[in-house]
Amino acid sequence: MNDFNMEVNGNIIAGLQYGDSSKPVLLAVHGWLDNAASFIPLAEALKDSLDDGSLPYQLIAIDLPGHGLSTHKVGHYNFIDWVDDLYQIIKSQRWGPVTIIGHSMGGMICSILAATFPELVTRVVLIEGLGAISAEAEQTVNQLRKGIESRAIYNKNSNQSTSRKNNALTLEKIVKARCFVSDLNEEHAKLICNRNLTINENGVSFCSDPKLKVRSLVRLTEPQVINILSSISTVCLIIIGDKGYPLINQSLNLALFCKANFNILKLSGGHHVHMDNAAETASVIVKFVNN
Repeated sequence: MNDFNMEVNGNIIAGLQYGDSSKPVLLAVHGWLDNAASFIPLAEALKDSLDDGSLPYQLIAIDLPGHGLSTHKVGHYNFIDWVDDLYQIIKSQRWGPVTIIGHSMGGMICSILAATFPELVTRVVLIEGLGAISAEAEQTVNQLRKGIESRAIYNKNSNQSTSRKNNALTLEKIVKARCFVSDLNEEHAKLICNRNLTINENGVSFCSDPKLKVRSLVRLTEPQVINILSSISTVCLIIIGDKGYPLINQSLNLALFCKANFNILKLSGGHHVHMDNAAETASVIVKFVNN
């Protein structure tokens, strides 16, 4: 895959590109605290299909703002703003309608984009992610309070120390820590962590934005999320791992997923099924987009 940068509204969006750049875009959007490198195993599995033209796309995996090598936001992050970012990226690059692949939070973002701007999306692949994390309306005040307090703690810590101590960090420690809090193996965690870090003679430091870990101020309610998902008219493939997040599997019992445009497939794997079962994931994506 080739590294690239694009300027969108004065900000740099970094990413990885594979395949013939003259072909339509298959746009891949990663999950929270991940980056474009999380799609490298899938890109490698798609390589033959891209090379021989049986998959008539180029694959572009982006780093969302704050992640990987992309520009950080000046203020704090709001989940819905990433939907706007994705809209701005597609429009500014004049890609026309795209097929999108979203994993985890990226799947949530892609599902909202597909519901809101169906004219920008030809097909949707959602991997272990859809809609948005919801909260009861009665939790609004508590969520707002905890979010503001979280920002205050971040601002206090940031003012006390403008940089993290490099001498305490090593790639090995960071990879092991990431594996401890996720289903990633060390090989896949290293791919992601490498792109979220700056490694040089001065040591190891994060290039991803620490503000990503600050709590959200507000969340959509469940009726709002259902309204979004019910509004998706685009043909949509939903891939879940048999060892993935149980809450996602439970959500698929909703009646709205019985609509003809939704196709649900369970593959062997965890939350990062597109990494630990890249070959089968690639195979079903090729079949879906060519159908």
